[in-house]
Amino acid sequence: MPRYLTLTGTLRAGLESELAADATGKVIATACERGQPVKRGQVLVAVDSRTSALAATAAQAQAKAAQSQLDEARRDCDRVKHLLDVGAISQAEYDRQTAACTSQQWSAAAAEAQERSAATMLGDARVRAPFDGVIGERYVSVGQYVQPSTRVASLYSPDPLRLSLTVPEANVAAVTVDTLVSFGVAAFGDETFAGHVRYISPNVREATRDLVVEAAVANADGRLKPGMFAVARVLIDSPPTPVVPSEALVRDDTGARVFVVVGQELQERLVQLGESVGDVVALVNGVGAGDSVVLRPAANLHDGTRVE
Repeated sequence: MPRYLTLTGTLRAGLESELAADATGKVIATACERGQPVKRGQVLVAVDSRTSALAATAAQAQAKAAQSQLDEARRDCDRVKHLLDVGAISQAEYDRQTAACTSQQWSAAAAEAQERSAATMLGDARVRAPFDGVIGERYVSVGQYVQPSTRVASLYSPDPLRLSLTVPEANVAAVTVDTLVSFGVAAFGDETFAGHVRYISPNVREATRDLVVEAAVANADGRLKPGMFAVARVLIDSPPTPVVPSEALVRDDTGARVFVVVGQELQERLVQLGESVGDVVALVNGVGAGDSVVLRPAANLHDGTRVE
């Protein structure tokens, strides 16, 4: 019969992010709401970009001016090289001119970098979704002033989900990559979901003496939600175990019992139940292999009843 390890854990999104404004200014538009699916690259929040646009235009002009000056410096360097070759100028004069050319080259590179930086700041005025997902919450509204570190929205990717579980140190060997995990959540009663272990922490946590593992869980229909608490079971092994047909059990509020034939009379025994497969139930204790038990015990049976 199967023997399972029962674990508890939490479902988490496969990808989740708290999106920052990464810009400074007033929010002029919002295009997302809680629960809204979005695509990668979709604009979620727009920040006033007029100042950034002016800065980008100025940086572009400075970059073009620096490039023109660099072109002129290169022509001058070509001329002084010719003059040095024919002996018209000294080596010192040539060195000064080439140094000026090199300096102008670095100035042009700096202006180009400033142009790219200004263009990036202009692009940052539109906060875009970094991946396909669902909006968890929008934190800003039109007219609100934001800074680069201001949170504007949370984004979750609900498929696949990750089921984060903690495995006691004594059971670490039972869980490996691709181990099947079955679990349930309170929202769906006895319905069972499944996943496979994909990620295993390299160390046991000293404070709690357990290991964190994560199982990948398909969630194409979106029924499961990040943050749900889950009770999971992992198959450890299938040792030989005494079993009885389920119809041999007498169940009531005090537990489960069976009637065992001992000699010429019946003994009523309280049993601890294990897993059930089909119409047979494993017994953890109370009976042993080879014991004879009564099938479909009548209501008037009691401990000590004589049998033939």
